[in-house]
Amino acid sequence: MDERFLLFGNLPVTKEFRVDLNRIVWGASLGFVFFVALGGAPFAGFLRELGVSDLMYSVMMAMPAMGGIFQLFAAYFLERTGKIKKMFLISGIFQRALMIPVVLLPLFVPEGMENVMFTAMFFFLGVSALGAAFNGVSFFSWMAVLIPIDIRGRFFGQRQMMLYFTGMLGGFVVSFLLDTIGGYTGFAVVFVLVTIMALLDIACFLKVKDPPFKKSEENVPFVQVWKEVLLNRNFMRYTTFWAVWIFGVAMPGPFFITFMLEYLKISFVEIAVYSAITNIFIILFGRIWGSLIDRFANRPILYICSSVIAVLPLVWFVAVPGMHYIPVAIVHLLVGMFWGGIELTSANLMMGLSPDKNRSVYIANFSVISSLLGSILPFVAGGLLMQMTADLNWSVLGFNIHNYHILFVSAVVIRLFALIFLLPHVREDNSSPVKGVLRHTARRLKKSINTLKS
Repeated sequence: MDERFLLFGNLPVTKEFRVDLNRIVWGASLGFVFFVALGGAPFAGFLRELGVSDLMYSVMMAMPAMGGIFQLFAAYFLERTGKIKKMFLISGIFQRALMIPVVLLPLFVPEGMENVMFTAMFFFLGVSALGAAFNGVSFFSWMAVLIPIDIRGRFFGQRQMMLYFTGMLGGFVVSFLLDTIGGYTGFAVVFVLVTIMALLDIACFLKVKDPPFKKSEENVPFVQVWKEVLLNRNFMRYTTFWAVWIFGVAMPGPFFITFMLEYLKISFVEIAVYSAITNIFIILFGRIWGSLIDRFANRPILYICSSVIAVLPLVWFVAVPGMHYIPVAIVHLLVGMFWGGIELTSANLMMGLSPDKNRSVYIANFSVISSLLGSILPFVAGGLLMQMTADLNWSVLGFNIHNYHILFVSAVVIRLFALIFLLPHVREDNSSPVKGVLRHTARRLKKSINTLKS
């Protein structure tokens, strides 16, 4: 790899290992555009173009993550075989490639055969999700073995910066194509392009070192291995917190997009501009959160970032058609500043609180619960709540309250419950108090301001 394009010059690693770190990051940067499209406005717009109901919309938005429920079986398979790299590569291809037939079906299925089309879509989305289950377990297990704990914060922080930078650029291109081409053809063009990029992501891992993976030598029954995970009290405390927290985050998730598209009448390009605000601030704060994590550990950073994100849906109350620019920009700016810290700390805690033995099963258990309570159940719950309150139209203190607002308030209550009652019980070695992080940040900020004044 050309020396000019090598990142991580600040990390105390060999050149050979540095090249592997770059393969991981440059590959993921290509693939991230695929996940931006799949989890954001492009896939949401595609489903709305199909004319599905709120409930069906929620279920289909959850489908790409639904394979998480199979991650326990994927982990058990990994523990028995130890084929971590092979499993990652094969499952990654299935996960990504099967999105192409999903978006091509509306172009080729005749009218009157919608039931056949939706059945085929569910099949391809299901197999893709199954591939995602094996891909997710193998990736995090691979990274836990490959990346030393003392550089994880900085590595994943810089990786996050790269992902969101390419995601921002790709988001503009995708939005431009959707607004320019339009219809099913536009969605087909977009998803074929991003899927090709996602397959190139997998190709970048072909030469990454495949470190020795300590597979289980004992023929231990699957139920017994899973029971061991459930009896690890601290890991399960963290898993419980994350399950409740991510439920509150995910429940309104798909409907933030429809709120902008249908209620605020925002175009795909304008959404891309707001997404760019988020991405820019994630990039700017990625290195900061990574350094703070390596210095103060993950738990206090997670607490600080979650405190802001917990109440953020309330800002949507002041966003109305024609007067939405400032509140929507504020939401995306604060998400950019603080969501990156949550992403980094949640992944690091998942890897750090799981022991070396049967680590992939711990990661899978975490991912299964995250999938159920972070996509499937909250998406369905959000869809049901939207349908049950569809006719709601109140006026409170001059604000028009619709079903969207009920959904947003419900999400805030759930997030605050997780933050106040569950996170304090999670323990992490060498974790600093939140006050210590805030004092350090205040001193650094004061020093920076004084430097600018002088």
